[in-house]
Amino acid sequence: MKVVLVNPPSPPEFRVSRGLMGGFGMAVNPGLLYPPIELAHVASVLEAEGFDVAIVDSDAHGLDAAAAEARVAELAPDLVLLDSSSTSLDRDLALARALRTRLAKPVAMLGSQVTYAPDEIFAGHDVDAVVRGEPEYTVRELAQRVRDGRPLAGTEGISWLGPDGKVVHEPEREKIAKLDELPLPARHLLDNARYHFPGVEGAITTIKSSRGCPLDCSFCGYTLAQGLRFRFRSPEHVLRELEDVVRKHGVHHVIFRDPIFTTRKDRVHAICDGILERGLELEWQCETAVKTLDRALLEKMAKAGCKHISLGVESGNVEIQKKHCGSKLLDGNKAIDFERCREVFDACRELGIETRAFCMVGFPEETPAMVDETFALVELCDPDQVQFCAVTAYPGTPLYKLLRGERTFDFALMTGFQALEGNEHMSAAQIEKKIREGYRRFYTRPKRLARELRHPGRLAGKVARYFTLFAKRA
Repeated sequence: MKVVLVNPPSPPEFRVSRGLMGGFGMAVNPGLLYPPIELAHVASVLEAEGFDVAIVDSDAHGLDAAAAEARVAELAPDLVLLDSSSTSLDRDLALARALRTRLAKPVAMLGSQVTYAPDEIFAGHDVDAVVRGEPEYTVRELAQRVRDGRPLAGTEGISWLGPDGKVVHEPEREKIAKLDELPLPARHLLDNARYHFPGVEGAITTIKSSRGCPLDCSFCGYTLAQGLRFRFRSPEHVLRELEDVVRKHGVHHVIFRDPIFTTRKDRVHAICDGILERGLELEWQCETAVKTLDRALLEKMAKAGCKHISLGVESGNVEIQKKHCGSKLLDGNKAIDFERCREVFDACRELGIETRAFCMVGFPEETPAMVDETFALVELCDPDQVQFCAVTAYPGTPLYKLLRGERTFDFALMTGFQALEGNEHMSAAQIEKKIREGYRRFYTRPKRLARELRHPGRLAGKVARYFTLFAKRA
């Protein structure tokens, strides 16, 4: 049986990277194109079960909706699964509807947005099923049932439209406990040379070496998609994938997509030791939290090829850190540990590791003065790059439950940089204005501007990204 997995085309206004924000997706720099690694994981599980699988990555091949539909139709699938994101959901559903009509075959959709708002997905009868949560084993069973001509009823982890027009939500499927049992993602189904990252020469790929995050920030989609319990792949399993990436696919730049890569320091030490022992020609980057790093670990990471770390700073205000940010930067839950924060960024700089600070603007109780505290903290740490995002209440997050009430949110606005609405202190327009102020304030400091001018190409990329971030869906 033929199964086709589809990464739909981005809206024309901006590129969407669907794996970001825990699978809700974000608008990104046009210079960034990640592989659809979630689909590659699903594909490997299906291939292990004997299915014939193809991946159609629309953005990687420059396909618009009509071309993507035609490409999928050429493959004559018996089952189609589409990835999705919040901001592109209307277009994702339109493609699903076109494929369902044209092929007269089952069409399903996966992703965090459809997981936490499944009832809305069936309003237009665009899909036959929604795959909720971790997709690998759920898609495998779904494909088995389609192949065998069995009904969808009883498939854990899906929602589907019953004959009476009512949506049936099957029980949740348990999260995968032993990640080492998953086969390596099916990169042979991707054109790996097409994926790139700003400032990196040559092809890149992504790796998920663990799932889950114990910090439970109110706005974060990763805990929804992956859970609060940290589940990790063994160093040996991760190293197998790294060897496959370098020696089989010829890719030498890796971006680890773990929510908090250094949650277990001993595991990261072992991965770094393995990279060095195997002589892997590899440069890599990761995302993590300040409190999970120390000098010894950073030295090992740098030695093993780590070139960039993105760090969740979120807010420079103590009360917001306590209420919304999993106390990422707090010292004993009382005050922000400014010195520790600066030490980590300084150590990275000394070791030749570039840094990016992730920050959020527009929390429900946040005032302009509180935002200024975040700006001050970022300037103190002085990372190589900074990213200010608008606080976004993704469906299912604690923040969504706090804010929604009887209101509805426009999913098309969930780009990560547009404010959905204001709070009692700032309007949506004022929040976006504050984000712009943060970028200008950070990058136009005389000392900083002099540093940026040494790399005009990268500066041009940052300027282009600045204007792209605030593009609005038509």
